[in-house]
Amino acid sequence: MLSTPALHAFDVTPEWLTSRTFTFRVEPAGPTISESFVFHRNGFIVGYSHGNEKSWELEAGTVRILDGNGKATCILKVRSCEDGKAELSGFFHNPTADYAATDVVHVLEENGSDYHARIQSFDLFDTLVARRCYDPLAVFRNVEAKSNIANFAARRHTVEMAMFGRRTYGLEDIYELLVAEGFLTAKQSRVLMLMELEEEWDTLFPIREVIAHVNPGDIIISDMYLPRSFIQRVLKEKCGLDNELYLSNYGKHHRQIWPAITERYALRSHFGDNVHADIVGPSEFGIQPILVTISKWSKTEEILHGVGLPKYAHALRQVRLQTFHRTPAIANALNAQLAVNIPLMLLGSFWIRYCAASFRADRILTAARDCNLWQEMLASAHFARCGMPLSTYIKISRTLCHESSDAYEAYLQSNLGTRSLLVDMVGTGKSLLALVERLGLGDRLRPCILVADPVAAAHAPALDAFILKDFFQCRIFIEGLNASLDGSAVTAASDQHMIRILTQPNEFGDAMREIITVSRALFRDFLGELNTFQPPGEFPHPAALRAAAEGIVEQLPEQALKLETLLFEQGANLAPANMARIANA
Repeated sequence: MLSTPALHAFDVTPEWLTSRTFTFRVEPAGPTISESFVFHRNGFIVGYSHGNEKSWELEAGTVRILDGNGKATCILKVRSCEDGKAELSGFFHNPTADYAATDVVHVLEENGSDYHARIQSFDLFDTLVARRCYDPLAVFRNVEAKSNIANFAARRHTVEMAMFGRRTYGLEDIYELLVAEGFLTAKQSRVLMLMELEEEWDTLFPIREVIAHVNPGDIIISDMYLPRSFIQRVLKEKCGLDNELYLSNYGKHHRQIWPAITERYALRSHFGDNVHADIVGPSEFGIQPILVTISKWSKTEEILHGVGLPKYAHALRQVRLQTFHRTPAIANALNAQLAVNIPLMLLGSFWIRYCAASFRADRILTAARDCNLWQEMLASAHFARCGMPLSTYIKISRTLCHESSDAYEAYLQSNLGTRSLLVDMVGTGKSLLALVERLGLGDRLRPCILVADPVAAAHAPALDAFILKDFFQCRIFIEGLNASLDGSAVTAASDQHMIRILTQPNEFGDAMREIITVSRALFRDFLGELNTFQPPGEFPHPAALRAAAEGIVEQLPEQALKLETLLFEQGANLAPANMARIANA
């Protein structure tokens, strides 16, 4: 491989990196790839776009360039520091060859460009904030329902559309016309306008990932009829931003605002969701447009809509858009939770309700540790309103299922109902079936597995399975996404006539512990959203639930590529237990 010149003493700090523009080139004899490579303070790489260089982090004096999977494609070190300008270099690690180091050297050379100092502009609605209701016309329908004024939503929209593109107008102008045409009285107009603003406020929430791109000197440009004071409050209280606001009806739509903006500011990019106003318009003035599509439905959310669970799709979208973490390994784990794990548990919860009704179960036992999150969903007030039986989290393991133990038998039977389900996230079901058979509980306790092995399930008529997937391909990821900091149960004992389940601590490192902690907080955010609405009057049929779950689990291989930390830590944790480390507490 090529050697690099000796290092000069130099401290690479976030402040230094983010206050410069770099030329990105390749050695030996490689081309200049970009003259505007910039490090954003929140870990993004801007001015240059490629899947191999998506974000950055500092580690032990080096700059790690990360791809979309959160893995390093280059580890940069200071190569020279002459005339006050530094040069960073490192070997390229090829993602298509398992990130093996190559002979290609990537070089970032500080240049004299002011690109890093140029500002960005941002649209507001569906870029920095989103509506919980998704359809903005739902705001008018909600006002109509609460005010009990028939046809308000349709008339309110018609009046605005009659003005749109023809004149400058604000919210007060819309309501004045509603009074002028006799649809509302003056008093109704005043009350309903305030109600609309309250409804608008209540439905808005921040899009955290896009907000993370905003720098203190950036500007907000919005084509909106709502009052300036209201919009400024949205920026400050919903987004946490104090940036300069440019507000008009058609400034972006008719391209009227860009000449004045470009005369006053050195603008490098504009973020927005509207192709006409936010992409075509600024590009005509030499501004790099960045299309923001994050507020649209994800594949998982569309699947939930398709199976007849729209309120849950809205809840998942709201949690997704309010989630951002600058560390790629954690961000990828959170994305996998939202795309696969949480919706899979959601669909599985409706399935469990069917299983309980079929078996006439009055108690659900959820297996530690894989069900540590699912237990909270099954035991939630929301699913109690769905008619879910009482749910209890029990300590269980393969060892305890096969070990003859009076203490464990007493522990298990003490938690049984008259008839119970024994629920697990993923597995073959062999250990659960062995436990039920050994204790002669076949008429009282029925195992149910969310993701079961198809071969094992085919030979287990006493086992209920939601979906069938290859056990060894799915296990490590599903168990990893449901990892717990609790220790695994290894034996049961009677201590002063009280049953104790002895556990062995798992040995997760700091990175995995943080993923587990942040994932649990995300999961609880979603559970909190379930308290904002009532369950559906009719539940999807089990066949429809299974089809939806199949569609969601199909995303697991794509997500798995981004879960290296989870894969490594969970794989190590599945190694044979060290009995000497059984916890005594």
